[in-house]
Amino acid sequence: MFNASSNRSLWDQKAKQYPRFSSNPTEFQQRIFQSLAQSGIDFEGKTLLDVGCGTGVYTLHFAHKALHVSALDLSLEMLNVLKKDAEQQNLRNTFDFFCGTWDDFQTDRTFDICFSSMSPALQTSEHIERFNALSSHACAYLGWAGKRISGLLDPVFQAHGLTLKVPLGAELILQWLEQNRIAFDERYLEDTRLHVIPYAEALESALWHLHINRVQPNMPALESMIASMQDANGNVAFETTSGVKLISWKK
Repeated sequence: MFNASSNRSLWDQKAKQYPRFSSNPTEFQQRIFQSLAQSGIDFEGKTLLDVGCGTGVYTLHFAHKALHVSALDLSLEMLNVLKKDAEQQNLRNTFDFFCGTWDDFQTDRTFDICFSSMSPALQTSEHIERFNALSSHACAYLGWAGKRISGLLDPVFQAHGLTLKVPLGAELILQWLEQNRIAFDERYLEDTRLHVIPYAEALESALWHLHINRVQPNMPALESMIASMQDANGNVAFETTSGVKLISWKK
């Protein structure tokens, strides 16, 4: 069974392939930012806690407006990427960083806004309750919503006799909000992307997803399968589609 230490190691491995901040937001990010604005979530001059911030693909956009950002992630390597990009954006003094789990995180502060995006950090009612309690103004959560299609990972998992799972996400938050009779705004969004990556990167990605799902890889079959997906330039092209929900509520 995986523990926090083994999960940290896997996320550290993922950091080098994980998307990084760009000052030009993707079309999907623009939809997220527009939806947050429409829900009345304004980061201007606010203090922000980002739970499971990763490399900061959202965090740094908010940091350009926020008064201060506390960035929490299990992976030190993810945080190191965020620190480098924050320095390049002249935002280093806007941040403090915490490497650890949500259970590890201790503070006597509250934050204007608590935000979390595609993070496994909030896994129980107690986790969500604390996330809500640390916010004095608003909370926003972007999470999986039952749809995940990958031209790379679907055949890999099928070859191992399994189905690629959609991680738990939005349904946990929605259940907690409904149980506690808290009014919220809910928006469903889909993101379809074309990926073109080298064979070695495709193999590494497939292995990572098998490991994080606790599946022992069949290396000869895996290598052969991904090799068969290569084009003349040695790249592997595939599409992914993700269905997510952006859930926000005010205090």
